[in-house]
Amino acid sequence: MNLTRRTLGWFLGAALCLGVALPSTARAAAMPDQPRVAAAVQSETAIERAMQAVVAISPQDAAARKQNGDSEAAGGSGFVIHASGLILTNAHVVAKLDTVEVTFANGKRYRGKVIGRDGRTDLAIVKIEPDGPLPILKLAKSSRLPLGAKVFALGNPMGNRFSVTSGIISGYDRAYDVAWPVNFIQHDAALNPGNSGGPLITEEGEVIGINTATPPETIFDIGIGLAIPAELAAKIAAQLVADGKVVRGRLGVTASSADAGMAEALGAPGKSGLIIDAVGDGAAARSGLKIGDLLLSVGGRKMEVVRDLSMALIDSKPGDKVKVEIVRDGKPLALAVALEADDDLAGERGKVAALAMDMSGTAGGAYNLGFALRGDGGRVLVGKVDEASIGQMYGLYEGDELLAVDGVAPRDAAAAMAAIRASKRDVAVLRIQRAGQGTLHVALPLSAEAAKARRPGVPRRFPRGPL
Repeated sequence: MNLTRRTLGWFLGAALCLGVALPSTARAAAMPDQPRVAAAVQSETAIERAMQAVVAISPQDAAARKQNGDSEAAGGSGFVIHASGLILTNAHVVAKLDTVEVTFANGKRYRGKVIGRDGRTDLAIVKIEPDGPLPILKLAKSSRLPLGAKVFALGNPMGNRFSVTSGIISGYDRAYDVAWPVNFIQHDAALNPGNSGGPLITEEGEVIGINTATPPETIFDIGIGLAIPAELAAKIAAQLVADGKVVRGRLGVTASSADAGMAEALGAPGKSGLIIDAVGDGAAARSGLKIGDLLLSVGGRKMEVVRDLSMALIDSKPGDKVKVEIVRDGKPLALAVALEADDDLAGERGKVAALAMDMSGTAGGAYNLGFALRGDGGRVLVGKVDEASIGQMYGLYEGDELLAVDGVAPRDAAAAMAAIRASKRDVAVLRIQRAGQGTLHVALPLSAEAAKARRPGVPRRFPRGPL
């Protein structure tokens, strides 16, 4: 990366994170001088002035969409953060596109180049070459307004360009799913498809967040909007301007949530954490981590859901050493892991659909698991899985290879089923191998009461790369 861009990123980060103006000497050396926007007429509100810095982002043309292999990119919103032509938006708004069309409220259109994206936080930077002064929006030094403070969402929902909705701050430190490592701001200003990437601003026109999502159960407004805090956006934006990406460290494992019931089945009563489903051939393997280990903490952060691992590593760098506390075969261990480079820049996220709970799988008073096991050349495989059975609802598929029951490898199908039914715990932890997905763990409740308590449909494993 050339010095000019890296220097620009450094100074941009300082300005955005500290909330202060750049020194004039730094501006002259690192970036174009920031022009002054003409004074607004007396009747113009802060919201109207802010809207001048908001843009609509869309694929440049059909050929560009086809060339970049992303026919699903529908565009969204963004806003200018520096008068040199830097625009902040969501990574999912620009998807895999290299160029986009940027339109301002005054009708001006520009060709925008996507110069950086970070899939983990869902932020991206688009650069345009302005032909005149650009209005900008300032990222606030703090996103912590009092609960109930009035806020406004600016953007382009449902094709209705340059719209504004209002609401209040409803809460902080919200999660979208089990893996996205962002503590979102919750508000109730209406958000709909197209609002993504637009600013959440105060009555004074200062940006406190980047509107990004509604709850995963819906894509339309239900009174709960989620925005990325301005402080995080400022830090990520500076790195994207400088380097085009954010390189973090990763442990090199794929893991699932393990609640107290699963932990007890693995010999760790009273604990909870993450159970390791797969170990790559990098940092984790070199440090001695193994499939089936129960992760209790990473870098001092307690592990409960997959998102905790993402959060623990969000500010890490390749080569950083972190302390990892685990339980293996009922014994506590502490390992030092030198992190490897995280190359999962796409940071794909999915939506988890809730499953209906059907507890009719009982026959003659016996708890019916609804699946069979069979032997196949020394392997134990899951046979037919009954429709709407406990086995199906909790994640078993015909053809899964059963590797272990509560950490112990079965010698044959009969022994495996006997071990499952003989467990004195509420849950049996099955380690399975699934074609195309690798190793994962299924927590199988062993009573109707346990099944109801575990609530199927709550995500236990999130389909994104190693962390």
